[in-house]
Amino acid sequence: MEWELIGKLFLILFLVVGNAFFVGAEIALTSARRSRIKQLANTGNKSAKIVQVLHDEPERFYSVTQIGITLVSLALGAIGMVTLTRIIDPPMMAAFSVFGDNETIAGWGHTLSYIVAFIAISFMHVVGGELAPKVLAFHKAVPLSLAVARIINWMHAVMRPVIWVMNKSSNGLLWLFGQRDLASQSEGHFSMTGEEIRTILSASEQEGALDPQLTKMLRGVFDLDDHTARDAMIPRTEMDVLEDTATVADVLSLYKEDLRERYPVYETSVDNIIGVVSMKQLLNRMASLKDPEKSAGISNLPVREVMMPAYYVPDTMPLSTLLNDFTSNRRQIAIVLDEYGGTEGLITLEDILEEIVGDYEDEFTPRHRHIKKEDQHSYVINGGVRVTELEPKLNYPFPTGDYVTLGGLINHRLGHIASVGDVVELEGARLEVLEMDKHRTTKVLFQDTLTATTDESEISEPEELETTPGELVNATSQRTPSVKPEAESEDKVVDGDTDIKFEKTVTL
Repeated sequence: MEWELIGKLFLILFLVVGNAFFVGAEIALTSARRSRIKQLANTGNKSAKIVQVLHDEPERFYSVTQIGITLVSLALGAIGMVTLTRIIDPPMMAAFSVFGDNETIAGWGHTLSYIVAFIAISFMHVVGGELAPKVLAFHKAVPLSLAVARIINWMHAVMRPVIWVMNKSSNGLLWLFGQRDLASQSEGHFSMTGEEIRTILSASEQEGALDPQLTKMLRGVFDLDDHTARDAMIPRTEMDVLEDTATVADVLSLYKEDLRERYPVYETSVDNIIGVVSMKQLLNRMASLKDPEKSAGISNLPVREVMMPAYYVPDTMPLSTLLNDFTSNRRQIAIVLDEYGGTEGLITLEDILEEIVGDYEDEFTPRHRHIKKEDQHSYVINGGVRVTELEPKLNYPFPTGDYVTLGGLINHRLGHIASVGDVVELEGARLEVLEMDKHRTTKVLFQDTLTATTDESEISEPEELETTPGELVNATSQRTPSVKPEAESEDKVVDGDTDIKFEKTVTL
């Protein structure tokens, strides 16, 4: 074989590798995670800083890789076809000489040599120059992008005049078709929407890269923008309040019964909250008095003299805004007002944090449960529980509407205030009111009728067996389900070993 032919074969191999380099460089630089590159750049990695430059100006590496891929592919086709046809043609002509020695047969031999050369070059180009480097670059995006960044950046500097002409031509083409905003746009490659981040969190959790508890808290942070003060507040009916005519002794008596950090003070009615008593501030004032008689005298002070001004927020305020307000102004509690200016409830910093980390209880909080499992398809639920909390625990999609709690859903469907025994039929579920506290729904029986019907349909008919009377009695006793004691069934809860409050008693 001639040395010239051997040199061309090595040149073909070099061109395939060159095509693989440009293809892999483009995929690696495109797929490299911006957050990881930014982290490496902050540690002083010079290659990562170059990758950041290429990310900020993607036209740089797109132009270099596209020029490289195009030129290499054209050269591979031109040189490869001629070289391989030259190698394949002699044995192919020798094989076709068996069928004769005329020009038609020779023409078929040359054509088949060209086709075989084309298939061989295409196979090397697609497999070695396209598919393999793309798969490798996709899975090793960060290390490969760091490896090729310097070379790509250098090639951009060398080919700058050519790239400038091509970029201007490309921008002109975009401008011609009405895409003028894209002609000079190079920002926004790092930014992601909240929905995209949620998708990444879900994928990372499924792959085991993030702990489920961590992803739950991260989702809670993003959900703060979607939830309002009305969604997380303690409703008016569950507030512990003091009248403005009360004394410090009354505050201490209420504190003895229900340990809270803050108590709202109202004048005339609860719709007119005028202040808040801080137990920490009050007890610190009492403890700072060395004279026991003066300390005892504080008990007779009116509550107006020890309260702080109240802070009011509308029920439509997003929790993210309220959290920022709490932290920047060092507040812990706010009175939630409805659109008519009346008191709708109150919200604390702890309520907002529970939207992120979930409900938690301290050592002084009474241990109650707001969901109790009765059987496989039935639950007794507190009517004050939010519908959004029930959906993941019961695995049932409740209908949405202008309500927050399960009791609100029942009143909305009934069209009037519920009473004991009222039933609401949902798609695949049934709600029955079990207990009321005046006009407030306190206990609801939830039955998943769709799952119960499915389970019953899956039960097969018993087989007819020839048995003796004694065997029939034994078989009947084995099929009779055992009834557990009522006290044992009450221990079943949806959250496993997590006790959940029957009513929301959050430290104020």
